[in-house]
Amino acid sequence: MTQDNSLQIKLRLKGGSGPNANWHWEIHDAAGKVVKSGSAVGPEHKAFATARVAKEKLEQSSSR
Repeated sequence: MTQDNSLQIKLRLKGGSGPNANWHWEIHDAAGKVVKSGSAVGPEHKAFATARVAKEKLEQSSSR
């Protein structure tokens, strides 16, 4: 199985701190265009995990 590295996750802190931090995430394609975006509340690693799940779903749908 090959790894598709054409999608990148970018996180931005929008406000708050600690467990009340508000993160905005975006998934960019190879051209830099935003493919999907969203937000998550909580620590950075949980926001990244949310974005990673969305990225994996996009990769699965594009490989079909």
